[in-house]
Amino acid sequence: MKITIEINGKTETFAGNWENRTLLEAFQELGITQVHAPCGGIGTCKKCLVNVNGENVLSCQTMCEDGMMVVLEAEQKAVIAETGDCYLYPADQTNRLVAACDIGTTTVVCHLLDGKTGVRLGTVSAPNAQRSFGADVISRIQAAKGSGLRKMQFAIMNQINQMIGELMQKAKQVGKVDLLAVAGNTVMEHLFCGLSPESIGVVPFEPLSKFGTMMQGSRIGINRCNYVYMIPAVAGYVGGDIVADLIAAKMHTMTSRTLLLDIGTNGEMVLGTVGDYVCCATAAGPAFEGAEITMGMPAATGAISEVWAKNEQICVSVIGGGKPTGICGSGLIDILAVCIQLGLMDETGLLLSASEVSEPWKRYVGEDENGVCICLTDEVRVTQADVRKIQLAKAPIAAGIQILLQEKDWKIKDIDQVILAGGFGSYMRKESAAEIGLIPKELVKCTHSVGNAAGEGAVSAALASEARTELEQLQKQMRYVELSTHEAFSDIFIREMSFTNSYMRSE
Repeated sequence: MKITIEINGKTETFAGNWENRTLLEAFQELGITQVHAPCGGIGTCKKCLVNVNGENVLSCQTMCEDGMMVVLEAEQKAVIAETGDCYLYPADQTNRLVAACDIGTTTVVCHLLDGKTGVRLGTVSAPNAQRSFGADVISRIQAAKGSGLRKMQFAIMNQINQMIGELMQKAKQVGKVDLLAVAGNTVMEHLFCGLSPESIGVVPFEPLSKFGTMMQGSRIGINRCNYVYMIPAVAGYVGGDIVADLIAAKMHTMTSRTLLLDIGTNGEMVLGTVGDYVCCATAAGPAFEGAEITMGMPAATGAISEVWAKNEQICVSVIGGGKPTGICGSGLIDILAVCIQLGLMDETGLLLSASEVSEPWKRYVGEDENGVCICLTDEVRVTQADVRKIQLAKAPIAAGIQILLQEKDWKIKDIDQVILAGGFGSYMRKESAAEIGLIPKELVKCTHSVGNAAGEGAVSAALASEARTELEQLQKQMRYVELSTHEAFSDIFIREMSFTNSYMRSE
């Protein structure tokens, strides 16, 4: 069977055995990563649209046919947090090239470094090549069954090898990188190493490995690197990315009582002070990344990234400054905060009809086939279903914070600082997050973002043996709390579905 595919104006014909296979499966096998499938290919998110013989279809629901002509839309450039305002360990001063990689569920960042001086020779980033297998770790776990594991490992291996090759070429370097340090959540680290993450998806959520290991690059398919160091994970859903966050933010040296939040498809958090940490993870889902939202999209050109009210108008900021085509996670947090402030939504998350809101804001309230919606522009709207998705994303994170406070026997007022790590935390307005109850309002003043701390922690791990030793010690010092079996979690989760800031009630 032959299929012709046009990508970014370039046409190529591929041959394969795709009888009784969907187009999405063919894309996955071919390593074509431009097609998004946040729902994992079950047909619910409607994001994997492609043009086949002049008609727009869902690639996950369309069977391959011989002679098909498929056109993929040009991919918009994503805004990715590549670096962070973090501490870097001094280099071991070895005469070699090293590299560091942060493999997120949504994005991948790779750095090339001079192992002697610690100088960064280059950085590249891109959306994770596995995204056609689903937007969150749960969908990736499900996709790992059968041949999916091999396909996903090939996708990320190929991506990392290409990134390192690009960095070497730009830096005019030859030969091999001596050491690659990799940070990622536990599922991403499993997929990178070709280990099945299926055990993480079922009780008791135990991973096959917690890493903290050095291995030959050729053993797992990283042919451009002599050795690969996998940053240690704590549990099935608290990975090496969070341990890397801690050394990058220097949380392991702080005597102040600190809460670290890494908010993404898997919301991970750590609470503690030097040498004594409690941590947990919540299934926030992909809503904060713009996935499974009616007009949601990644933080890329055309995305509404900020929303605010001024002079009786709802104003928006668009990435790239052009016409908005959708809304990303930071914009979603903002619009919900604005809806609360303007009385467009009640505390249960119900969007009010135009007859129930004050005059200046009536023009922003519309209706679609599913009920009331908020119209930000003529093209972009936020629906009632979108609000519910954000509630389901923010409630477990808010509940997780309260569970950790209970575990430490602390109150909100006892926390000295909050550190926001990760790409989403870099762009999320903390005031909006507090307005919807994602973080306590009392902590807004002591909350700050450090950017891509996991990537910076990986840089330290690549440069310094001291950093690798510290990472392995931190892994042992972090006590994991499993929220799904915690007796208080369900009640707190239900309470946190409300948009009332319930932290006040819990004091």
